[in-house]
Amino acid sequence: MKTRCIFILCLSISFLTISCGSSDPGLPGSGGTGGEEETLVSLSGDRSFSLLSLSADKGLVSGSYSVEPLVTFIQENNTDVVALQDVDYGTARTGKKNLVAEVAYRCSKDGQRRQGVFASVGEDDGGETGVALFVRECFYGTERVNLNDELVLLTMPYELGSGETVLIATCQFDRNDAGKRVRQAEALAAYADQVKQNIVICASIHEEESGNVFNLLKAKYRRSCKFTTDNTYPAADPQSRYDYILTPLSQNWGTQVVQVKGDATISDHKALFIRIGLK
Repeated sequence: MKTRCIFILCLSISFLTISCGSSDPGLPGSGGTGGEEETLVSLSGDRSFSLLSLSADKGLVSGSYSVEPLVTFIQENNTDVVALQDVDYGTARTGKKNLVAEVAYRCSKDGQRRQGVFASVGEDDGGETGVALFVRECFYGTERVNLNDELVLLTMPYELGSGETVLIATCQFDRNDAGKRVRQAEALAAYADQVKQNIVICASIHEEESGNVFNLLKAKYRRSCKFTTDNTYPAADPQSRYDYILTPLSQNWGTQVVQVKGDATISDHKALFIRIGLK
């Protein structure tokens, strides 16, 4: 399988050196506890961060390529970290363009510096599709982890205000092969016992919540999305929530804010906005 990582690092180029502030809203979660034992918690500002996770639907909006709505959405929410899944690189449907580079450039050009990295999960439409992470600061040590040749996980170290370093990761499960989704869930569940650092995983998983995939994952991970009753998959009759933010049960993570944001101008999926951190 062809793979390629695209890095937009801290270069001495003017459009990548513009600083930007944080406007993370201190709002309550939009739903209840989902019937589970955990609840939303208050977190120390220096041990938490804001995160936006979104399936970009392969860079398509209403059947045509346009990066501007996505850029505007990222700027308006101004989170510390942005995770995208189903991102195109060099496909025919997006005019052979690099969506990650364009988002990073346009956010930086308009006053909100963003560094981005892309990791391919497979070939598609003459190019590649994969996942991406964006932060405002420089980042080092980004890694493409292949879990049992079943699931690609893009990981990035992120330093909290406290000086502690955590891992932020993103992945996308196979849309078409139910058997592969189970194998991917098994690989991700096993990873919870292997990872040494505190980690937050943003995942797009097109699967019924009652299926084996979630039975496997819930044995090892808590889901921040459980705190909202809104779906991120805005079909007329949603089959699944689709977008998840996972943290290992063995680690001391807490969630302070969860919201579902966005509309059809961004993607055919809505985004998850959260404030998450170490208790």
